[in-house]
Amino acid sequence: MPGIFVTGTHSNVGKTSFITALVASLREKGIDAVPYKPVQCGATEAGTSPDADRYREVYEPGLGDVLCTYLFKSKVSPHLAASLEGTLIEPDRILRDFSYLEKMHELVIVEGSGGIAVPLIDEQYGTPELMNDLGLPGLLIADADIGTLNQTTITASYARGKNVDLRGIVLNRYPEFPSIGIRHNPEMLERTTGLPVLGKVPETEEPDLSLYRTIYSDFLETLKY
Repeated sequence: MPGIFVTGTHSNVGKTSFITALVASLREKGIDAVPYKPVQCGATEAGTSPDADRYREVYEPGLGDVLCTYLFKSKVSPHLAASLEGTLIEPDRILRDFSYLEKMHELVIVEGSGGIAVPLIDEQYGTPELMNDLGLPGLLIADADIGTLNQTTITASYARGKNVDLRGIVLNRYPEFPSIGIRHNPEMLERTTGLPVLGKVPETEEPDLSLYRTIYSDFLETLKY
């Protein structure tokens, strides 16, 4: 398994925090995992990728490592950000960068832009097409709170219609004292999506890396890796 593609139900669902903690826990276990963000919209004032900057908290890039291929100033959808800067996102360039990381590292954890239905070039080429071109199984990050049954079920159905190989769901920002509805969500999501809920990430400023190790182990089991 060369990699995992982490996508979400929507923007700001916590993909970057999840990947950062996951990479830290994997590398702590001796697994050579590298994070990769193909397209970042919304550069920092210093002109860097905020997601790649977050990765650097736990990962020091090696010679030739590319943590972000396309970086745009505007914090809008990738297809629009590229158009505003007179650029066209080229999937082949992303595939080349991924191929390099794949050859140099044991596991590449790819982070998508926003939710899974976000266009990268136009209505014909977006995150699902990139996932399929990369040939990667997907992990879906969703909010644990109210609304997740609708959002996550619709997202999983959309992914299935695009022939995306989603393998599981992680519920992010799971409260310490969940309501009865939130406690019921994991069971119902497995029924409405047909996907296993692999983990519940708590609401915390400092993630418990042992939790990510457990989530990762469960995810590998679903991949039979």
